[in-house]
Order: sequence, then C-alpha cells, then structure tokens
Amino acid sequence: MEKKTVRLFQRIAARSLRPLPNLTVSDWADQYRMLSSESSAEPGRWRTDRAPYQRAIMDAFTDLDVRRVVVMSCSQIGKSDIMNNVIGRFAHLAPAPILMIQPTVDMAQDYSKSRIAPMIRDTKVLRDIFQDVKSRESGNTILSKLFPGGRLIMGGANSPAGLASRPIKILLADEVDRFPDSAGTEGDPVDLAAKRMTTFWDRTMGLFSTPTNAGESRIEVEYMEGTQEEWQHRCPNCGEFHLLTHRNMVMDTETVKDGRKKEHIHVKSVSWRCPDCGFTFSENEMRRQPQKYVAKNPTAIRNHVRSFFVNCWASPWISWADVMQEWVDAKGDPEREKVV
Repeated sequence: MEKKTVRLFQRIAARSLRPLPNLTVSDWADQYRMLSSESSAEPGRWRTDRAPYQRAIMDAFTDLDVRRVVVMSCSQIGKSDIMNNVIGRFAHLAPAPILMIQPTVDMAQDYSKSRIAPMIRDTKVLRDIFQDVKSRESGNTILSKLFPGGRLIMGGANSPAGLASRPIKILLADEVDRFPDSAGTEGDPVDLAAKRMTTFWDRTMGLFSTPTNAGESRIEVEYMEGTQEEWQHRCPNCGEFHLLTHRNMVMDTETVKDGRKKEHIHVKSVSWRCPDCGFTFSENEMRRQPQKYVAKNPTAIRNHVRSFFVNCWASPWISWADVMQEWVDAKGDPEREKVV
C-alpha cells in the first residue's frame, strides 16, 4: 500500500476516533444550531446572547447536580427553542433516549412537524445523524426519530401508550398546566413518564409552562419547590436588582375615538419606576442594564431542583408598550385578563 494511502487512512481513523466535545447546551447551540424560517422571526445562526436568560436554563441540563429543571414563564421567551437545543445537544454529543410530552398527541405531531423537522433539516450535525423519516428503512415516524445511540420520542399527555414503555434519560414536558390529570386511566402523565427514568443515574427532567390560575397551577407548585430564580434587572440609579412587573410600569397614554365615537386608550410608551429609589427609566435603558437570576430559595439545589421565572418584560421579542396595550384593552373582561 502506498504511503499516501496509509497516511489518508491514518487521518480518517484519527478523526473518527477523536472524542466529541463536552459542550454545555448553550455552547452547543451557539456553535451548531441554525434557526429555521418556518419557526423563527430571526432565522439563521443561533445566538444565546440574544436572550441571555436562556443560558442558565439550558446549561442546567448538563449540570450533574441538577435532576429537575422547572421553567415558569410567559409566552414568547423562546421556550420551544430551549427545549430543541437540549434535544439537539444530547442527540449529537451524548446520545440517549429522549422523550418530549405535549398536552395532546395531536400537538406532539404538530410540534414534530413544525419545530423538530425544520431544526434537523437546517442544523447540519443533526441532519447527519437523524435518519430520513421518508425512508421506508429508516424506522422513523413523526413521533419517533432514531439517531445513533438513542431515539427521540414524542408523546401526548392524554395518551398513556407513549409514556410507559422504554427507559429514557431526558424528559421534556411542555405546557404542563394544560396536561390532563390522568393519562387515560394510568394516572398523572408526568409521574408516569418519570418512572421510565430510574435506570439512568444522570437523568434530567424539564418541566415548562406558562402558568394558569393561581392555586391551580402545576408549574407554580413545581417552581416553588425549586430554587425560585427570578430574572432581574439592575436599577441604573441605585444599583439594586429587581424583578420587573406591571405594578412598577408607568404609561404615557392618549385617548382616541374610533369611527363610532367610542373612546380607546392608546399606549404611547412605557417606563419602569424603581420601587427603591423612585427614579424612572425607559425600556431601552433597562434593556441595556446588567441582568441576572436571583434565587429566592437557593437551598432547593440540595434536592437537585432548579426553577426559573421569566416574564414578558425580559423578552427581546415583545415591546413593553404592546404588553401594556394588551392589558389596557383586556381590562374589565375576565377571560381576556386571564390570557394577558
């Protein structure tokens, strides 16, 4: 065999035997993930710094001291892409069986088609390992996708069939406040799925949801049992960190009349007033301030549970004026107020 051929085989062997990097989920996403035009307003390469509150949530899944990650949040904070990055990172670098649960089987099918399939197609390292669902020999379906060393299973909380069979290492439960109390007659869907994780010492469960009614919200209960980490902003004047809430928002409004002479309140701008020093700052000023998670119950880490709270004021995709306009428009209508 010629020397050139020998050296070629040596290079191929060395490259194939080289261990994969042990990246956190956020580092993996920054290096490999591509956002798809069907599911993102900002398609192209992923940037964790675009919404920095996502970093700690994602990286908790590769922290061996954490067994349960709880995220109580508003909509439009990038929750789906956080879960997708967890799936992508483990499928690529630490293959294992993964289960994602949606409230219903129909929602699981839709999520697989609209979120998972585009991610696999547009992220090269995933396209290389996930087999084509269209191939008859792939063994893949919409709700079950194979990759070397593991499988991604999608299921509905209303169907016990997909929740109580094979062992799983990573469990992602989306919108748990909309789960039924029981998967058929089998019992609580999260508990049912969690039983499949017992054989993995490094298992991790992620529970995600927007909260529903206080006192009836499962995600609220799970959040309170964790570290209760709030995403807070620093006041530019006094330097104290605060959770931004609507109670400290100051609106500049005007009253306008429609064609039927009915009056409407139009929100022109919104500012935040610091509850400590009383100074007021614009949305742009607060977005430029240092931000971080502040744990209200840090000792919960002893139980291997990290819980996070992110509200709409932190999202880079929602303007403060739009949020307060929704609130003003919904006032007096209990159902609309509940949505806001």
